[in-house]
Amino acid sequence: MAAKLLLKLKGPLEHKIDCFCQRFPLFSSVCIQLAAAISMICVVGSIAMAGGSVIWLFYKLFGVM
Repeated sequence: MAAKLLLKLKGPLEHKIDCFCQRFPLFSSVCIQLAAAISMICVVGSIAMAGGSVIWLFYKLFGVM
């Protein structure tokens, strides 16, 4: 009874994604891990760009590393 109630509370897109994850668990797991990896690469890249910009700015202002 509670499971049927929870299914009715979900939106149509959430229900389709849930059904897809149940039918293809390996594929959905790989997709989720790929999305997490790409987002982490973006976060680490932005932190590296910010750090490099600070080092470059310090070098331009004072002429020393």
